[in-house]
Amino acid sequence: MTAEEAGSVVEKFLIDYNITSSGTFTETVEYVVRVQSEDAKTNVGLFPIEYNATSDTVEILEAFTMNGKEKILVEPSAIETRDKGEAKDYDAQKVRSVVFPQVQIGSRLHLKYRMRCEKPLMAGRWSEEFTLSPGQLIEKFAVTVQSELPLYYQVEDPRKLVSLHQKNPKNIEFHSRHQLLGWVHAEKDVFFHPSGFSNIRISTHKDWPEFFHGLDKDFLEVESAPLPKALSSWVSNAKKIKEPTAQILFLMEKMSREFRYFGDWRRNKGALVPRTLAEIEKSRYGDCKDLATLLTVLLRNLKIDANVALVRRGSNPWILEPDYTLPDLNRFNHAIVQAKIGKEVYWLDATNPVSSLRPIPDISGRPAWILQPNSGHFERVPATQISDYQQVYTHEYKFSGVDRVQVLAKADLQKMAGYHVANDLMMMPRSEVLSEVLEQLTEGLEIRKFHYVKEPTTTRALNDVNVALEYDSGRVTFEAGKFGFFPIPDGSLTGAFYETEGRESDLKLADEPISFQGVRRLKETRLAQVAPEPCHIESEWVDMERRITVEGHDVVILQSVQFKKPYVTQAEYRTPAFHKLQMASKKCFYRAGILIEPLNGAL
Repeated sequence: MTAEEAGSVVEKFLIDYNITSSGTFTETVEYVVRVQSEDAKTNVGLFPIEYNATSDTVEILEAFTMNGKEKILVEPSAIETRDKGEAKDYDAQKVRSVVFPQVQIGSRLHLKYRMRCEKPLMAGRWSEEFTLSPGQLIEKFAVTVQSELPLYYQVEDPRKLVSLHQKNPKNIEFHSRHQLLGWVHAEKDVFFHPSGFSNIRISTHKDWPEFFHGLDKDFLEVESAPLPKALSSWVSNAKKIKEPTAQILFLMEKMSREFRYFGDWRRNKGALVPRTLAEIEKSRYGDCKDLATLLTVLLRNLKIDANVALVRRGSNPWILEPDYTLPDLNRFNHAIVQAKIGKEVYWLDATNPVSSLRPIPDISGRPAWILQPNSGHFERVPATQISDYQQVYTHEYKFSGVDRVQVLAKADLQKMAGYHVANDLMMMPRSEVLSEVLEQLTEGLEIRKFHYVKEPTTTRALNDVNVALEYDSGRVTFEAGKFGFFPIPDGSLTGAFYETEGRESDLKLADEPISFQGVRRLKETRLAQVAPEPCHIESEWVDMERRITVEGHDVVILQSVQFKKPYVTQAEYRTPAFHKLQMASKKCFYRAGILIEPLNGAL
């Protein structure tokens, strides 16, 4: 996207930090944006500033709209402060909103404000990260950091977007070399791999154990309190279960049923520490560090070795994310539990609506900091394994008329593969989940009537998810003389996989490494062409196979796809190896089909 195409362009984005030896700081921001479209008038005409009302204050230094040479000040009444979310038992999160007046196409909106943090997340420590990725166009971006403590930095800048200079141990400046990249439009399934982002990390410490010294003790103080009496019965009942892993699942299921999760890091008295066990139990809700701390204490009461672990939650295009070197609290956004039984290690997330002894993909493959006083350290959550995400779909077709086919569709989501459906069944209206399953299994066909032979079910412990659906549809073939042309779906590959010429973004093939197998049985049907040769394709990204056989009076189409590396960078898909994969898969999978003739003459 060029500057001319953008709805708005940030002309200036300047940030100035002043850090004290206690870790408190002031942040002064100067921001100028140019409005270039009708949509942008609304989108950028309101500027929100989020802050923690317990530890932070926000002062608007300057705010006005420039229309040509006319300067229109933002009136005090157009600056509003409101609560953000629930604040009970936690710090109050606030939003200071600035509404600019007389915004027009061509307006320049000017804002300068100062935020003061009087209580740091961790005493005597400060860190920040700046990620420059395709998004809003920024013409000039600069950051200055001055500190009473020594400063350390790490720069990952594959696109050469920034220039950094450290004047002395306590002063760092960096700025953009040129205009920062805008978003990419008119592409299928736009995706950007973080390996192409520019990341600048600045910290007052260079050693992780020293950086977390103090936070581990704060957690230990909460963990050392007696378990609330109301939860003692949980431990007593868990002790009646012989298998330790079953004990863990019992406790996680109880927590999932009886404790409500707040989906973010909630600050407590200005710091990043959990509330007391008594407060958590009394309120019956908590954020991730609250629930992880509570589960840790419950497990320790069962004599299971357990500790809180800090991790980054979210999609992991790395599969195995690189190690974290420079200390930076922004590396983490979630707290989980590491439990050890003998030689086995379990990574447990108490915030999920369904419980699992295996890590769900949103935390897998990442470094995790184990919070242990004087012995904190990194361990790695295991990466997602294809063998744990097996999706098996079967479709059985019976042609009963010229424009009618009856289909029995089954989905068998094995091991971890059904976690999306299982989560939805716990969190969303059941009718909505069933509608989404219906849409997926019927593959966009026009449905006349349907009924579930077997509806998806789940418990609070994640297991296989199975579903069976019968439906009537209209024509699923195209006329081809006396025969019908049956198009074969491409086995979970998307059009963007094949159409990468001139692409600017990277390519996402799947959410995580998975194994997909599809079987399509065309009942009482003759294959009117010679079955194509079986094809089997292997690559570093994906393996594919398709076979067509005749079994009695049925034509059976078997296809499988294994996404081994479901994210392809721009540099990778421009290699001969990926081009070879595309050509081979097009020949085998893309817009493929067979000529058939139902034995009852339905076509």
